[in-house]
Amino acid sequence: MTEWMNLLLIMLAFWSFMIMARPILPKSIEVHPFYLIWRTTRFNAFIERSGDKFRPIWKILWNIGIAVCIGGSIYITYTLTRNLYFLIFSVEEAHPVSLLIPGITLTPTLNTLLFFSISIVIILISHEFSHGVAARAENIKIKSTGLILLAIIPGAFVEPDEESLNNSRKLSQARVYAAGSMANIMIALFALFLLMNGSFIISPLYETQSSGILITGIVPNSPAEGILNTWDVIIGINNHRVYNAQDLENILKSLSPGSMAELSILRGGRLESLTIILGKSPTSNLSYIGIYIYPYYAPKYSLIPNFIPFYLFNSLNWIYMLSLSVGLINIMPIPALDGDKLANVILKYLFKNGQSIYKILRWYCLMVLLLNISMSFVAFPSFRFG
Repeated sequence: MTEWMNLLLIMLAFWSFMIMARPILPKSIEVHPFYLIWRTTRFNAFIERSGDKFRPIWKILWNIGIAVCIGGSIYITYTLTRNLYFLIFSVEEAHPVSLLIPGITLTPTLNTLLFFSISIVIILISHEFSHGVAARAENIKIKSTGLILLAIIPGAFVEPDEESLNNSRKLSQARVYAAGSMANIMIALFALFLLMNGSFIISPLYETQSSGILITGIVPNSPAEGILNTWDVIIGINNHRVYNAQDLENILKSLSPGSMAELSILRGGRLESLTIILGKSPTSNLSYIGIYIYPYYAPKYSLIPNFIPFYLFNSLNWIYMLSLSVGLINIMPIPALDGDKLANVILKYLFKNGQSIYKILRWYCLMVLLLNISMSFVAFPSFRFG
């Protein structure tokens, strides 16, 4: 409850300030209660040049995007429907579906917020840029680009000329609507490809096998606080070698809470020994140090920092997960999402009663998504991502 209240107070203070500052803000910034939008034409020329180049290639890519979006929409709708069934009848098989809200459902650590921010920036820019390029490739005018903020949820947009868009061919409209999610899915797959080849990527500078446990953070008020530091590397406990997280877990299982352990660590490239009194894990009866960990890939050269693989792989992992999630959710036929517009165009083109099918489908998908989110709060009240 405290987290909710803190977030609410910060949000109210921010929006109160923005509303009071409205008279002195530039005309390009439009502020309403819990809604801010900034429009500009500064990026129009760049988007238009990008859309004009390789126009036939763009059209082929967005044609593929239409097929991908149709398949992805069917897949995510089925997945959420199945998950809703589990939330109602078999919670142990269900997965939480939640908005990522810093401090509420998103763990508010510096690293988590960094990875989240990097991912959101990449997702927004690629998504809206692709809409703009697709529109230009179809000779649809671009009115403006900009940023939006809805309560605490950031966004970006490329605003095509509505008349030009509505007067274009149905296929052209479909390409524009599919472009954003197609870009997100492509970026997710590229990030996954890099993750699958992570050992090769870091091999020029780092060993590719874990040789210890890298400490990426210290839990406040834990046994580690004041003894261990971020970026220390645990390589041994009580003369037992530690190569990975499984080794650490096995050793801690053999030690009782309250006992003393001798740690062998690398700190600043030097081997050191220190003792620590183990605590009791807040989630089990096992021994507990109180650290956030990651595999340690030893640098091949002394001047190279040991934390680069942690930031590289975690950034790629977040980009993959969030970009894929946003891409799939956005192509669902739900009001205000691209999938809604795409479904409207396709169903009206394919079926005489396409409008009726479209209305039923969009409200069904909206209900399924909202029920997944609301029931996840009940089934997983302590859920945190990151």
